[in-house]
Amino acid sequence: MDRPGVLLEQLTWPEAEPRLKADPVVVLPVGSAAKEHGPHLPLGTDRLVADYLASRLADQAPVIVLPTLTYGYYPHFTEFPGSTHVDAATFGALGRAVILSVHRHGPRRFLVLNTGISTAPVLEIVARDLNHDYGLLVGVTRIEALGGRQLASLLSQPAGTHADEYETSLLLAIAPDAVRMERAARDIPSRLALPGVFVATTLHRTSQPNSSGTGVYGDATLATREKGERIVAALVDALVAAAQALQAQALERRDS
Repeated sequence: MDRPGVLLEQLTWPEAEPRLKADPVVVLPVGSAAKEHGPHLPLGTDRLVADYLASRLADQAPVIVLPTLTYGYYPHFTEFPGSTHVDAATFGALGRAVILSVHRHGPRRFLVLNTGISTAPVLEIVARDLNHDYGLLVGVTRIEALGGRQLASLLSQPAGTHADEYETSLLLAIAPDAVRMERAARDIPSRLALPGVFVATTLHRTSQPNSSGTGVYGDATLATREKGERIVAALVDALVAAAQALQAQALERRDS
């Protein structure tokens, strides 16, 4: 049985034209291909996750998946070799330009499958502006709250958001050969927590209060493939539900 969704890059332009004119939900995966994820996960972890989840979504929903955006706003990891980062204005402008280039051919509904945390506020501003300026409906995933993070009882680590029990379990489920589990570390640097107040933090390799010599924030040693499979299932279910809700939303026609 053919999958309901499709990867845009696999189509010819005559094949793409009628699909785009049908106003489907278009998925823009966002995941760095070069960002540190501790000593045990590859720099391309986010892209592996974005590509995998987008493909699973296309297996279950009639979406069009764009090529993954692999450079983004990741200021917290720049001290670690191999980590790439572009400023917020450049990243936001690129995301906006990609969406508008596709909108030109018909689609008005977009789901940004965002796998980062620092990228989320930038992409949410883009989503608001595209709604205001063009009447587009743009959803942006908050990966730390999407599906799998609701499985709180599944995780044992006291804290963590990066290359941790959660993310390592996810990689063990989708790309086990990429995980160097023997190098997994527990590293939970202290962070200033003020209820109701956002405070930016950066992972440092040096001896600072919030330093992390490994680049891990959490306890990767607790990760298992079984946990990852449950996380994957929850994430995919949440993405399918989001795509269905975006597709069902009535939109007023507006000249762009």
